[in-house]
Amino acid sequence: MYYILERELKKKGLTRKNISDKLGISISTVSCKLNDHSEFTIKECKEIRELLNFNGTIDELFKTE
Repeated sequence: MYYILERELKKKGLTRKNISDKLGISISTVSCKLNDHSEFTIKECKEIRELLNFNGTIDELFKTE
C-alpha cells in the first residue's frame, strides 16, 4: 500500500474515480495498483503527482513502507 499517496488523496478529497479519469483506466485497475497487485507506470506516477499537486518526489509519493 502506498501510505503517502493514500494520505494525499484523502487530504485533497480525491477518489480512485478521480485517478481513473486522469489516467484513462478503470477504477478496478486503479484499486489493484493501489493495493500493490500491479504497478503504476512512470507516466501514471507523474500524472498522479500532477493531479495531487504534490511537491515531493515520485519516490516519496509512492513509498510503500
